Amino acid sequence: MTSLGQEATDRLDGDPHQPARRARSLWVAAFGGGLGLLGAGPGALALAAGTASTTTGLVLLIGVGLGATAGVAFGRAAWARRTWSLGSTALELRRGVLVHRASSIPYYRIQQIDLERGPIERLIGLSQLVVRTAAATSDGTLYGLEPDDATRLRHRLLELAGVDDAV
Repeated sequence: MTSLGQEATDRLDGDPHQPARRARSLWVAAFGGGLGLLGAGPGALALAAGTASTTTGLVLLIGVGLGATAGVAFGRAAWARRTWSLGSTALELRRGVLVHRASSIPYYRIQQIDLERGPIERLIGLSQLVVRTAAATSDGTLYGLEPDDATRLRHRLLELAGVDDAV
C-alpha cells in the first residue's frame, strides 16, 4: 500500500491507497468502544434486574473485554480492507470485512465530488470525498483522507472526469 502524495495523484499508478493512520485509530476506538459497551450488556441486565451476584462483576468485565477486543480487531480489519486506486479508466474502491466489496466508478460517469468533514473528522484532521454519479447506487466514498490530499485528489478526479470545478 502506498501513502497518497502529489506523485500518486499526478499519474494513474493503479496502486492501492489506504486511509490515513488516524482513521485507523478512530475506527479502532469507535468499534472497540461500541462493542465493549455492547459486551457489558449481560452484566448490566443482571444489575438492572436486581439479580446481581459476585459473578456479575466478572461477567461484566469479561463481556467488556471480549467486546472491546473484537471491536479493536474489527476496526483494524476495516481500515486494512478499505482501499482505493486510480485506474486507467476508473476509480477502483475496495472495502468490507465480512463481505468483501469491490466497485469501479468510470471517470466519465463522475458528475460531482464533494469534500466533507464532520466534527470528529475536523477534530482529528481528516476528510472524506463523496464521488457522485448519475445513478445514486454507483456513488462512492473515500474515507480517512488528509485534508490536503483530499483536495488534491478531488481536483485530479474532476480533471479525469472532465468536470469543471465551479468552486
